[in-house]
Amino acid sequence: MQYMRYARFAAARGEEEANTGISRESLMRAWGFARNYRGKLAVYIAVIALTAIVGLAPPLVLRAILDSAIPKHSYGLLYVLVVIAVVLNLATTGLGVVSRWLGSRIGEGIIFDLRSALFAHLQRLPIAFYTKSQTGAILSRLNSDVLGAQQSVSTASSAVSDVLTLVLTLAVMIKLSLAVTLLALVIIPVLIVIDRTLGKRIAPLARAQMVANASMSTYATERFNVSGATLVKLFGNPAAEARNYRTQAAKVRDAGISLALGGRLYFSLLGLIGGLGAVAVYLVGGRLAIKGAMSIGTLVALAQYATRLYSPITDLASSRVNLSQALVSFDRVTEVLAIEPSVVDPAEPVSLDSPRGEIEFRHVDFAYPAVDTPFSAPGQAEPAEGPQVLHDVNFHVPPGTMTALVGPSGAGKTTIASLISRLYDPDAGQVLLDRVDVRDILLSELATHIGVVSQDPHLFHDSIIANLRYARPEASMEEIVEAARAAQILETILALPDGFDTLVGERGYRLSGGERQRVAIARVILKRPRVVILDEATSHLDAENEAAVQEALHHLLAGRTSIVIAHRLSTILAADQILVVKDGRIVERGTHASLIAEGGTYRELFETQAFVQAPE
Repeated sequence: MQYMRYARFAAARGEEEANTGISRESLMRAWGFARNYRGKLAVYIAVIALTAIVGLAPPLVLRAILDSAIPKHSYGLLYVLVVIAVVLNLATTGLGVVSRWLGSRIGEGIIFDLRSALFAHLQRLPIAFYTKSQTGAILSRLNSDVLGAQQSVSTASSAVSDVLTLVLTLAVMIKLSLAVTLLALVIIPVLIVIDRTLGKRIAPLARAQMVANASMSTYATERFNVSGATLVKLFGNPAAEARNYRTQAAKVRDAGISLALGGRLYFSLLGLIGGLGAVAVYLVGGRLAIKGAMSIGTLVALAQYATRLYSPITDLASSRVNLSQALVSFDRVTEVLAIEPSVVDPAEPVSLDSPRGEIEFRHVDFAYPAVDTPFSAPGQAEPAEGPQVLHDVNFHVPPGTMTALVGPSGAGKTTIASLISRLYDPDAGQVLLDRVDVRDILLSELATHIGVVSQDPHLFHDSIIANLRYARPEASMEEIVEAARAAQILETILALPDGFDTLVGERGYRLSGGERQRVAIARVILKRPRVVILDEATSHLDAENEAAVQEALHHLLAGRTSIVIAHRLSTILAADQILVVKDGRIVERGTHASLIAEGGTYRELFETQAFVQAPE
């Protein structure tokens, strides 16, 4: 534990020259999370103070034994002093347990509050935030930085304990012998010089180890998710990957050895200087004792106090940097908390009790926003926003009808669907549901009215039934079975060894692409939304499965408003209207037959993609 604390201290020390200040803003942010524990903090500090006071007594008891009980041959006094020593040890142990319990309650409570606040805030951030941020970087803030922020509690409490111990110990030593106390203090500059000198030399080693560990962890994470592992096997590179990992691990090993040797040298020298200080006390005090100017008990007590004096001094030398590093972790967490969600609930929401599913776009312009994140690489300035994706988009979808969006890749079809479900908000214009701007509807309510089946549906690493119930946790088993039957996946599920309790694996990779798609469709069926968005929902299905799912979709979409993004004629033919999107604009609209007859962009796309031979 002591070595790990030193490693963190050494890494922080490497940044000390660049930033040694502890800003008031950082302290206030930290106090913002700690103020809920101010009662426990007050008790904690009181226990620490009491522990420091109790810790002064054992050398004095030993002094009394040596100077009074033994010279007077008093067994009674000896027994009393021994009982006092036992009580003091019991009190020290008890206070240590209470201190540890309080410190853990406060520290773990702050971790809990930070993680809860950060996780809840991350849920409110827009999709644009996640498109710019690495998952590992987000998890680092949620895990490592939260733990680092918690260190501020232990660092602050340790500093309080060290200050009290130092002041009280010096007061008692001066009372016993001013000359010996001054001698003990002469050693302190040597301790500080060693601390500063070795800290600067070893800090790069600590940083190198942390960088190597992070690099190795990132490398392994990319190779051990399902997609990475599949890619490695498909390209036949397991031997090369093993060699690369050994190279990464070797860097961690070498940095760890260097840091371990440096840390051992550091602590050994501090221990040696502390020991020499105690020897000097014995030398000077021993001479005074021989002359009769000091008792044996006082000499032994001073030596113990001298040993006790050096530890808080070295701890205090590093506490500033440790606290600074902990506050940096707080700052890294609050960097994320400070990001304002761009898609938020309205101040005065409008509720749709019985939505009909009417959708309308009025003069909608949109460009993907630039989101400030703390994860961007240094020097990579983000533009105010990306290029405009949608230009003055206007269309109307009557309730209960199907509208198909077609067009080349990158035309803006998925963007239009994303604006309906408020993954983004338009820069200009309005997106209306039942003639109410979707920005005036609570996000949670809007989510109940809109169901989406994407091209690559995501399943959690859980059972099939848990993934289905994600849409509606209160759904009965009968409703789940009916939804699975409607999605043409029931027989497949029942044929599995564990049925609905079968684990689907990470992202559902234990199921085939068509099976994952049908589970996703069953999930939307179970949700019972008023508006259904299908984004290439049948792209992973073969002809046989597609026919089955089309039948399921026929039941799902009956009476509901649907927006379908697809290239397959089997889906497009059923549409009440087709919108042709090109370069962010709707260039054509109509039915399949009318658009073919016009001979424009739709017909060109139709013939180029060669869906099937169109019927006359």
